[in-house]
Amino acid sequence: MEYMTEPQHQVPILHDVDVAVAGGGAAGVAAAVAAARQGARTVLIEKFGSVGGCMSTGGWAAGAIDLAPLDPCKFPIGPDEDKNSAPSSHWVSTLTKDPVAAALREHVRGCGLAGEWMARLLDMIEALGPSPNFACQSNRAGYLCNQMLEEAGVVQMLQTTAAEPIIDGDNVVHGLYVETVSGRHAVKARVTIDATANAALANRAGAPLVPCNREPSLNISVGIGNVDDRRFADFVASRLEVPETFNQWIEEVLIADVDYVAGRLGAHINRIRPVADLVRQAWEEDGYQAIGWIGNVGRIALVFPWQTKAPRNGMWWERADIDGDVDTLDAAHMTLLERDTRKYVFDTVLFLRKYFPGFENAYLMYLSPYIGMRGGRAIEAEYIVTHQDLIDGRRHDDVIHQTYDLRTAKNFTDIPYRQLLPKRVEGLLVAGVAAHQKPPNLRGRENVLTMGQAAGIAAALCARQDVHPRDVDVKQVQRVLCDSGVVLGSAERVEQLLD
Repeated sequence: MEYMTEPQHQVPILHDVDVAVAGGGAAGVAAAVAAARQGARTVLIEKFGSVGGCMSTGGWAAGAIDLAPLDPCKFPIGPDEDKNSAPSSHWVSTLTKDPVAAALREHVRGCGLAGEWMARLLDMIEALGPSPNFACQSNRAGYLCNQMLEEAGVVQMLQTTAAEPIIDGDNVVHGLYVETVSGRHAVKARVTIDATANAALANRAGAPLVPCNREPSLNISVGIGNVDDRRFADFVASRLEVPETFNQWIEEVLIADVDYVAGRLGAHINRIRPVADLVRQAWEEDGYQAIGWIGNVGRIALVFPWQTKAPRNGMWWERADIDGDVDTLDAAHMTLLERDTRKYVFDTVLFLRKYFPGFENAYLMYLSPYIGMRGGRAIEAEYIVTHQDLIDGRRHDDVIHQTYDLRTAKNFTDIPYRQLLPKRVEGLLVAGVAAHQKPPNLRGRENVLTMGQAAGIAAALCARQDVHPRDVDVKQVQRVLCDSGVVLGSAERVEQLLD
């Protein structure tokens, strides 16, 4: 590769603050709000025109929100054989249906920033009525995030790209350079938080990263309008039995083409078994592939409409999952992803219009402006939480949050403060999915919101005390978290931690 020397030039300092947060998703919003509430002058940088990340701009406000990590005593995990129903997982919908919903909601409101966010979203449902679709839910989620930022006094920089860290010869980050429609500027900060979802800023600062992982997959949200719900329901009812010939074609042709079924796309293959004849017909006559290609690096599959994934109120909203050897910090890979994903989704809408009753007059109404980074790059943190930690229910003295994996492990595990600390770099914290290796599955909203809150509190304390994030008194961070209602363990254990 050839190189050029970029001319040296002066960059205007747009802000000089205590805390700068790069990324306006759930973790970034929580980090900025938490820092500002601690009195830190805080700036949030977001590349899109609205905050909220995948639950707002990304069109996926329906993500699983589990109440159990907010208060394990109030919302205990149930038996292994019943992980998808109460009392094992207490989804937020419980708080709108339970006879004691009001009392439960107020309890949740006091469980840290994550609980406050959930309760305030429920307040909106009570005031405005249930969301008729994901589009409405996403707009509400974004509005709430913006409201909380404004209340806290956070300065927002929207339509702004976090370009490069401002870093000295001792590997200390002092803020970042940003690209705006007005040009390149500098944002100086005592502490910087990377909440970019793929550790982009940490990577450019020289922090080591762990590789991308197939599990969880990357994805994109899809909204299809003008669907005849009743006609589609009748179509589903007519195909409850899957003929053996359908399974035979799936096993001998489709799976052989995909080359594996162990990853995320295995479940997608099972969802299209009842319509395998239509998938086969479209493949042979139209060249359409239900399991599409992302260049030469991966495969993509829509979560096809069926039974529990049925349209509602004339709208069908789901996601397409992407699986493969994708590096989310490789520009060529990301171009392939964005280009081929959008082509696949549009071709799939044409397939649904032609072959699925109820979709004859449907149209592509919404497609997320970016690929969701669930399996993207992450820092090699000072401590990396592993799946074995979740199985063992491991404890840490620097705990900032407790969680569990609904699918595979029922023990509550401590998420340590060290999980937010990148190696080899000072002045930088990382929050959200960019802060942890995948698997395990720590991407739940309640997890990333609380990670963000802890990062924001720590950053504010560091700025006030003029120390680096790895030198902050973690007990002080824990006290502020506990005062906000974050549960760090039993009362006896918390007393020992803070002693």
